[in-house]
Amino acid sequence: MIRLSQKGWNNVMIYTVVILVALFVGLPEYVKQTRNEPQPQLISSSQVLLALHFPKHQIERAGPSWRSQPAVFNEAQLSTLLQHWQQASLPEKSPLNPINPVLVTEVSVWLTGKPARQRWQLYQAGQYYWLKAVDADSWYRLPEGQADLLFPSVLR
Repeated sequence: MIRLSQKGWNNVMIYTVVILVALFVGLPEYVKQTRNEPQPQLISSSQVLLALHFPKHQIERAGPSWRSQPAVFNEAQLSTLLQHWQQASLPEKSPLNPINPVLVTEVSVWLTGKPARQRWQLYQAGQYYWLKAVDADSWYRLPEGQADLLFPSVLR
């Protein structure tokens, strides 16, 4: 056994705690950076989209097909819109909120396995469109053109 004074053992304990803290904090960050994880999806791949409720339009699953009320889309356009929603990747969370955003529209998204809806709001600030996750109070700056794919002008 190693013979150390009480002061020596205290130093051993302090260094051990510092090393453990560094491992528990640094190791997950290192692993996260080394993995090439795909960008998070707007709708998780483990969930199924049930409905999109815009202020004046509802798009809902009706058995194996979809219906839009009022009917503003044909079946191909509706399929394309839903595909954009199910495959859209979520941009990185913005560390800054937009300056003077103007609310363009909002949507409630109903998913399987979720007891409540997800609420998303589309804002425009200058030339950029911003997506706000209302429940999480998070802002995401949308890439150019993605706002038109997720929120067609007919639904605004």
